Amino acid sequence: MPIELATGMLQNKAYQARNAHLRRDEVRLELQKVGTFASESDWYRFATGLMKTAPSGGLEALSGKSKFTELFRKIRQGGVAGFEHIWKEARPRLEEYKEKFQSEWSPIGDQVLSRLSTLAKTPWALDRIPVHFIDCLYGGFGWNDCIGFAAFPDLQVQKKFLAHELSELITPRHIVGDVLRRADLNSEIAHTIVDMLAYFSVRDFLAKPVYPNPERKAIKPNPNYYPAAEELYPAFESYAENPSIYADFEDLVQDMITKLKVPNASPTIQND
Repeated sequence: MPIELATGMLQNKAYQARNAHLRRDEVRLELQKVGTFASESDWYRFATGLMKTAPSGGLEALSGKSKFTELFRKIRQGGVAGFEHIWKEARPRLEEYKEKFQSEWSPIGDQVLSRLSTLAKTPWALDRIPVHFIDCLYGGFGWNDCIGFAAFPDLQVQKKFLAHELSELITPRHIVGDVLRRADLNSEIAHTIVDMLAYFSVRDFLAKPVYPNPERKAIKPNPNYYPAAEELYPAFESYAENPSIYADFEDLVQDMITKLKVPNASPTIQND
């Protein structure tokens, strides 16, 4: 696997320990012979293909022809990897979780989507976004037209988590990347902007902390994980209160970058 995935989202140590008895050295060796995914994009493409049905009725990821798909089909057909064993335990637990989460998300989902579209200044191009709960992940991802993520015990955290992955799908990342490159700033700030948009799209729909308890972790953008989060938070908070202060998304991003370059800079107000 690409190293960032292998040591991050796919490094679910509890899941690995729980299913360690199903590990087979012969399968691992065959996977190593086939080789690694060339890039993260290739892995995401394959992973999302496991969530989709091909016209033939099988999994989209296994409908093509490659050494890897042939090996994966062989593993599944051989029944040596313990898929049925894992699914028998995981399915009822995930189904129960899905029902609980839907009861929390259904009343607010349309409003969060609308708010995200407003803050990203981009209309949704998708009529439907499949969301999958995946037991083996430590985190999650949004890729092209679907989302896959782990089921967190705290449903308030899960709502923010889903908002983040939705933000991944709609945020114009190419604009953010171009502005950061021109400013010679850390490209990881793009993740900060995605999370800021997510947070302010869902914040009003989360359970408020009751004094003296602090706000739950993993909800507000974490400055230990997202670069420049502390510097950008006040600006995004003001923007969330009045999105009309910027004419388009590039103006927003450019002004945020200016604030990092020139502390205490005021927003550029657009006059019609």
